[in-house]
Amino acid sequence: MFRYSVISEQLAADQTASDQRNRLNAATKATTDNSTCWSAINQDALGGSLAAVQLSAGVLQIAEPPLDRVRSQLRELIGKQNKIYIDLSKEKYKLDCSEVARLNDMMGDVKRYKEKLTRVKREMQGIYQRTKELKKRAANVAACKQRDYQRKLERQQHEESLIGSQKTQ
Repeated sequence: MFRYSVISEQLAADQTASDQRNRLNAATKATTDNSTCWSAINQDALGGSLAAVQLSAGVLQIAEPPLDRVRSQLRELIGKQNKIYIDLSKEKYKLDCSEVARLNDMMGDVKRYKEKLTRVKREMQGIYQRTKELKKRAANVAACKQRDYQRKLERQQHEESLIGSQKTQ
């Protein structure tokens, strides 16, 4: 947008310069028509001799029509660019709004999935703790059974030895 304002300012400055040239042309035409009325005051106001004024007027007559045409084409182009810029801005705003809505939906999904992940993680930790306790209990049960079996064997061996010692007596 800044570029457009700079170009508009340049066009305004060109328009001011063009107005000054037009006044100079009018003064030159008046001086060429009234060459007898040429005075030192008019010469000072225009800033030079009659030949310089006439030369500048001739150059302006040659260069000014194409410049005016280019200036009008530039104004038209800038107007079209501004219209396109406004249209693009509107489209961008529409896209931004739809993208914001999509982004909000995605953020809601992320929040929901994070909660789900946290819940699953908590459940997995609970399962891990329970399996750890169950393994510990299983090891204790196995150790108890092993001790019971060992005691049973010892008792059985002791009973057999007592029965064997009674038979020998």
